Amino acid sequence: MKRKFVFLLTSLVFLQCGRDQTHRKSEAERILAASCEYLWKHQSEDGGWHSDVHGLMRSGKTLTPFILFALMDVPDSVFQKPKEGIKNALEFIRSHTKDGVLGLDDPDILEYPNYSTAYALRVLVKHGSREDSSVIRRMVEYLVSQQFTERRGIALSHAAYGSWGLGELRIPKGKVGHVDISHTRHILQALNEAGYGSADMFKKATRFLRLLQKHPSHESSPRKAFDGGFYFAPSSEDNKAGRDSLNVFRSYATPTCGGILSMLATGHSTTDEPVQSAVKWLEAHPSLEYPEGIPENDPDQWRKVLFFQHLSSRAEVYRALNWKGDWRSEMVRLLAVRHAKDGSFSNPYGAPNKEDDPLLATAFVTGIMKDLLW
Repeated sequence: MKRKFVFLLTSLVFLQCGRDQTHRKSEAERILAASCEYLWKHQSEDGGWHSDVHGLMRSGKTLTPFILFALMDVPDSVFQKPKEGIKNALEFIRSHTKDGVLGLDDPDILEYPNYSTAYALRVLVKHGSREDSSVIRRMVEYLVSQQFTERRGIALSHAAYGSWGLGELRIPKGKVGHVDISHTRHILQALNEAGYGSADMFKKATRFLRLLQKHPSHESSPRKAFDGGFYFAPSSEDNKAGRDSLNVFRSYATPTCGGILSMLATGHSTTDEPVQSAVKWLEAHPSLEYPEGIPENDPDQWRKVLFFQHLSSRAEVYRALNWKGDWRSEMVRLLAVRHAKDGSFSNPYGAPNKEDDPLLATAFVTGIMKDLLW
């Protein structure tokens, strides 16, 4: 009798789990379909997506490749993509790409050219035509040339060696502008997807990534807490989690996710030490509601500012690593309560990171939902 009771109880548990998974998938598909509808409705006649919130993204050169990348892999069973909309968006990217670069039309306005070009490259590699081969080649050449290495007068000992930055114009040889793990990650992913597998380039990028990861072989102060996580950039003003009591940059969730994705893009295995060390950090800091590592008393409230970027980074890492646990249901729960009636998302605290723009935030969610449904 006891054995029958245990069997019945186990069956009921599995049945409930199945119902929960079905409900989660249904809710995720509903959110994804509504987000896609919102984004396609807000495509402009010229094929691009233009911000009404931030002037720096008004031209569409930053938003368009990012949004199109998020939309293109949505299954037709969830949302039927408009063929004319796809055609117009691809043409927008092609027509605004000059000498392999997207976002440098106006010499007085820097529209994240490295970031924009990386996403444009990813879109054209996956969804472009044969006629795009020459522009793809030029994009690859441009992004490779943007790495801070000896060719740009950057010595091996420099903190930015092997990294990528915004793509600022007129940086003298031997100097660097802004660099961070985010730009480095997106460019590595784009070059990897384009089939550019230079071992030398990846080796130099890995050197930069290891500088930002807190690991035992680090060359800096032995007082460092070797927790396996990553911080964002070599400069203090760019690290949202600040420094700890030992005056060392804190690890936090978003750059740790970026570090894992960067390492994978350079050819590292999921079992390699840098990846596993970062995985252990994420396991010890599992919150999805905010990027752990950033202190609660942070006056700039980056824990709230980075909401969608953090979830997006987590979802991509979790998908890449086949992460265990019920993270999908938790992400759906967090996003469902933030879904506006018109299908959009926005972060009221997100202005410093532009997450208050519903086009950007909704594109983040579109990507998240795709990762949930794989």
